[in-house]
Amino acid sequence: MFNRYLLISAIFLMIALQLTGQQVLPGTFSLNESLIESLASQNAGDEEYENLLNELDVLRKNPVNLNSCKRGDLEKLPFLSDFQINSFLEYRKEKGKLLSVYELQAIYGFSDDVIQMILPFVIVPDESVSGLVESSKFLRHEASLRMQRTFEKSKGYSVPDPVEDRMRYPGSPCLINSRYDISYGSRLKAGVTVEKDPGEELFRGTSRGFDFISAYMNVNNAGAFKAFLIGDYRLAFGQGLTLWSGTAPGKSSMPLGIVKRQDAIKPYTSNDENNFFRGVAASAVIGKFTLTSFFSSKTRDANITDTLESDHVYFSSFQESGYHRTSSEIADEKTVRETLYGANLNFRTNILKLGITVANYRLDKYLEAGDALRNVHEFSGNSLFNLGIDYSLVFKNIQFFGETSYGNGHLGTLNGMLINTGKYASLSLLYRYYDPGFFSMHSSAFSEGSDDYNEEGLYAGIVVHPVRHLKISAYADFYRFPWLKFQQSKPASGNDFLIQADYRAGENTEMYLRLKFEEDPRDYIPDSSIIPEIAEVERSGIRYNIRYRISERVFMQNRFEMVLSDDSKGFLLYHDVSYQLDKIPAEFDFR
Repeated sequence: MFNRYLLISAIFLMIALQLTGQQVLPGTFSLNESLIESLASQNAGDEEYENLLNELDVLRKNPVNLNSCKRGDLEKLPFLSDFQINSFLEYRKEKGKLLSVYELQAIYGFSDDVIQMILPFVIVPDESVSGLVESSKFLRHEASLRMQRTFEKSKGYSVPDPVEDRMRYPGSPCLINSRYDISYGSRLKAGVTVEKDPGEELFRGTSRGFDFISAYMNVNNAGAFKAFLIGDYRLAFGQGLTLWSGTAPGKSSMPLGIVKRQDAIKPYTSNDENNFFRGVAASAVIGKFTLTSFFSSKTRDANITDTLESDHVYFSSFQESGYHRTSSEIADEKTVRETLYGANLNFRTNILKLGITVANYRLDKYLEAGDALRNVHEFSGNSLFNLGIDYSLVFKNIQFFGETSYGNGHLGTLNGMLINTGKYASLSLLYRYYDPGFFSMHSSAFSEGSDDYNEEGLYAGIVVHPVRHLKISAYADFYRFPWLKFQQSKPASGNDFLIQADYRAGENTEMYLRLKFEEDPRDYIPDSSIIPEIAEVERSGIRYNIRYRISERVFMQNRFEMVLSDDSKGFLLYHDVSYQLDKIPAEFDFR
């Protein structure tokens, strides 16, 4: 958690020059970490937070024109449901063009908090101003450099490597990340990203340069092609059960944000060295059908095992950290080639969406399941076929959605609904069942843990606006694991609850109070026994956060948070100061 806060703070310092280039609207703060934390799921890692920041920054630089946008443009905004999008389009069709962004208050389903969230990402241009040049005709260059270092030096920088004549971590403790992008409006974009992790060598020893290099070129809306991309990219289809890489909504303080909606290929600009694709992808629109095809072939880090009894080369698992510091980490680097080809076809109208996704994987080495009883259902082999069908239907003020997927000879499914009763209350409901033997190589469906298999659960969420400027959000999630898991020697169940109250005290102050409670099943060995039993490990937390503007260019933020569990406790307290300069578009943040 502490590293997550450091990462978010560092990234905000990196993009501060960009964030204040657009005037902050009255009554809103600039893009802030509270918004990021609300959108990201509770299991999000550093890479997911960075992906989300990048996506929101792209949206901010290319705001949606509310008077000319189409459905696909509005679907890029993660704050809106399909019901709200339909409500907006019907309003604009009936009333005509909007005169101001604040006219959104008159649209059914748009509450004050939703409007505040989307303000930085939408515009209503002044029709009386003539001679405006469209942004699609501008050539834009953007470069960023981020350096990050933990002051305390870990033992890895002073302990010798047991295999080689050097320190365990031979490189500098600095993280270095640099990115360059060039774009011509929204039609053409290209970029390159380089990175060196802490402890890795750079241009010395075994290193010939940066540990990770990524590049792409993306062309949009070229003839029949909606998008064409060569290089590194991400894929996102359906509800994330069959094929999804990158940022995905999950359990968070936004109980209604559980629907995935972005059927798309996107350029890859993050630092995760494994969870992306490298090759070519393209999508074309034919009437109400959109066809996307893709091919990828890249190497991944993996833990190679001894193979003395067979001609095949086996590995026990993929190595996801991306670190290449020690001799064992370097030995795992780029050891398995993953080849993927497949397609997605979806049909879409204003109220209905149907999609089918096919993905076929081939590995040049064999993945072997573990020998423990809990691993009996896990995938093993060097080829995998995934097939998924997803849907979304809007009927009046209710949206139904879901996906069913096949993989490794087993099924996984999730189905849910959103019920919008207007501006004052909304409900969400989701049921999922992922068979213990189900497996998808790249997935990010709604789940309790990080794996989309061996889980059944029922989730319910609600958002209520009892009085003006006050919003109460809550969810309850009841789940069980039908088969054994790590630190869980028998099938077990757990639950998760969250309630949060957001209050806006005028235009310059906003605050929230959050309470969270979870019971998670874990093994324990009772006294005078050697047989493990299941215990419910209780974990509770409280957070109070307040943001307030004290002048036109200065705002502050305070947070207090405490977490208590059966075996540990901790607290966090910080104070932020943000200052926006007057003469130049720059912002400084201090914590």
